[in-house]
Amino acid sequence: MSLICRGSWLVSIALSLSVTAQAQVLERLAEKSIEAPPVVPSLTGIAQAGFVYEPVFNSRMYLVEAGVGNPETVILVHGLGQNGYRDWRNVIPALAQRYHVLAMDLPGFALSQKPKGRYSPTQYARVLQWLVSQNGHERIYLVGHSMGGAVALRYAASFPDTLHRVALVSVAGVLQRTAFLSHSSALPISSGTAPYIDSLPASVKEMAGDQLRQWSSQVLSFAESLPDPIKILRASDTAWSTLLDDQPNANAALALIGEDFTHAFAQVSVPALIVWGDQDPVAPPRTGVLLAGQLPQARRVVLRNTGHVPMAQPDTFNPLLLDFFAGSTVASEPTTSSLQNGDLVCRNQRDQYYTGVFTAIDLRECDGAVLEDVQAESIVVTDSEVELRNVNVLSPHVALQVNQSRVTMTNGQLIGRNGIVAHNSELDLAGVTVRGSESAISATGPSTFIFSVSNIRGPTVNRTVHGVYELGKK
Repeated sequence: MSLICRGSWLVSIALSLSVTAQAQVLERLAEKSIEAPPVVPSLTGIAQAGFVYEPVFNSRMYLVEAGVGNPETVILVHGLGQNGYRDWRNVIPALAQRYHVLAMDLPGFALSQKPKGRYSPTQYARVLQWLVSQNGHERIYLVGHSMGGAVALRYAASFPDTLHRVALVSVAGVLQRTAFLSHSSALPISSGTAPYIDSLPASVKEMAGDQLRQWSSQVLSFAESLPDPIKILRASDTAWSTLLDDQPNANAALALIGEDFTHAFAQVSVPALIVWGDQDPVAPPRTGVLLAGQLPQARRVVLRNTGHVPMAQPDTFNPLLLDFFAGSTVASEPTTSSLQNGDLVCRNQRDQYYTGVFTAIDLRECDGAVLEDVQAESIVVTDSEVELRNVNVLSPHVALQVNQSRVTMTNGQLIGRNGIVAHNSELDLAGVTVRGSESAISATGPSTFIFSVSNIRGPTVNRTVHGVYELGKK
């Protein structure tokens, strides 16, 4: 036998062994004594299912396998709710044509057992680690939706060496819980939330919406002043298991909003695809902006006229996913490049959009103003509700001054002699570095600061922050 033939033969044997290791997950791990319910009809003939025993929660987990024989593996992780793997029923057939596919009902959900313990992203990431170890120890592709997106993010941060790429779809959590929950309270009122609303005149409907959103914001702020229920539960395994027994959604939801991803972003070293619906009522699209700005190799795609489940549009979602796995360049959302110079002044205007390079920015009574991809030497916001995305301020004085206003900022830096000076205001900052040579943050009147995965640096402080802080109260 020639060396060339012998080399080809050895390569074929190696590939065969690799495929065999991946293709036999259910055959090797499924409990033969327990008959598993069949997969949903749309996956009949495409996928098989069985129960496997996972060692993290010590429970029986329902596992679905498709694309047996394909050399590369994709693992799909579902979100909250009892659909479990069925969330992927429109995705699995397309992936199985090219990939070995594994999907599961996470412990506590759908057909899997409901063990005791915390259903946290960290714990579920350990379940995935075990599953990957049973799959031949090769690198995989990972896709997570909603809560499953938070699980996938935690896995990518904890076990990057086992990944090719990760897709994060409508990720729930990540933001500090007040910022995350306020997204739903800020949504427009519709018949989906209050059936009688549609019969009201438009002016009354708008007034009711404003009042309800204001009330919701006040309730959330008040709730933050109470003892943290998650910390109380976390302090006692017995309390957690007793109070949340047989309540998997509540268990997972509380664990999710209590998970701190502050240090996770820097640990993700693989390419990431971030997919969001522009009308998502559950996971704030802002979280997608945060992830795209913080992960080193991220691309964000926003699907139009889409809610919380982009997989419900398989003709759009599946090609996007397959192209990403194949290494194709995925186009990010286009940004407006309207570079300007000099000062920017906004007075008594609504819903203005600005981008570019400025010296000083002064916004007064400019509700709905958006600053995106902006560089400036100072920003002053007065009597306004504004949003800042990817904004960097380098100032010789005060980087951001906020007076009787509400500012939401995602990604960026505020650097100056004083980073932020606030008066009777609320600031919601995510993925933001605040640095001040004299003071990083100060308040001359009662102000609330909501920080998500951010960083503060000043003469007496240098730390990451993920929480709610009240300053300026006498």
